[in-house]
Amino acid sequence: MTAWEYNKELEKWRRMRHERDEERLNLMVKQASMRLLDVNEKQWEIIEAKYEKVRDLFSKSRFHAPGWGGQEEQDFHWHRRSKGNGFGKAKALDEMTECERIVEALTDLLEDENSTDEDIREKTDALQQARDKAREALPKAKQELAEALMTQRQEAIFLVMGYID
Repeated sequence: MTAWEYNKELEKWRRMRHERDEERLNLMVKQASMRLLDVNEKQWEIIEAKYEKVRDLFSKSRFHAPGWGGQEEQDFHWHRRSKGNGFGKAKALDEMTECERIVEALTDLLEDENSTDEDIREKTDALQQARDKAREALPKAKQELAEALMTQRQEAIFLVMGYID
């Protein structure tokens, strides 16, 4: 086996392991959430859909691409959803949300020294509009989640977590 083949197999194994770990983590979070809220599967399904909507809108309203750097200025890099660096599994453009696609395009422009201010402004405006749209939908989604909760304890849990007002 060549070094290239070895590295390819190693990367494949790491990707499979990461996906397996991600599935296990999602299951653990679901089970912990159900225990915390003291709900059965059917009750969780009702709450989960509304919780996911709030979480998704909250994420969209704040989505960004953090940068990181090395010891010197020229080592700066953006975390990219398309490459999965810093975000877990990589996503194709058609799998990304509107905000993720805009951030990806804006990051491309920021890395290109030949980008015009006009191009950057266009993507900046698009990102701000997408975030505003998510922020506008958030109060209704929070209200729908609050209405799906069945006990004072559940309400308090989501209030403390910031998912309802």
